[in-house]
Amino acid sequence: MTLIDDLKTKSIELRKNKSGLASFSSFVLSEISNIGKNDGNRVTTDNEAITAIKKMIERNKSNIAIAKDEYVILKISAENNWLQSFLPEMATEDQVRSHIFMLEEKEGLDISNKGAVMKAVKAEFGPLVDMKMVSEML
Repeated sequence: MTLIDDLKTKSIELRKNKSGLASFSSFVLSEISNIGKNDGNRVTTDNEAITAIKKMIERNKSNIAIAKDEYVILKISAENNWLQSFLPEMATEDQVRSHIFMLEEKEGLDISNKGAVMKAVKAEFGPLVDMKMVSEML
């Protein structure tokens, strides 16, 4: 099951249960579906969906920081918790380090070439890696 299929299923459940997150879930699903539709009328990939969800979470965090109304803060926090439930585990520092060493040993990648290493790590882990962490590691 793809991430978008999971979003659709959960969105339907929220609407059936008349949850306060029902309209938000529909908005999220629409935004994510539009990514692929606007790029050649195709299906949005899971990596694109993950990236979009991460951006939504960051935007919500910014909104929480400036919100003054407790109800608004709670509502946005609930939205972020719901969004967070769709994100797979991020790559750990050990996983990234192990992949970099594998690149160096098996593929002969020069790890002093920071750009090439970061490109290879991004290709392996996609949006599930914190590139800032990778940069600091190198």
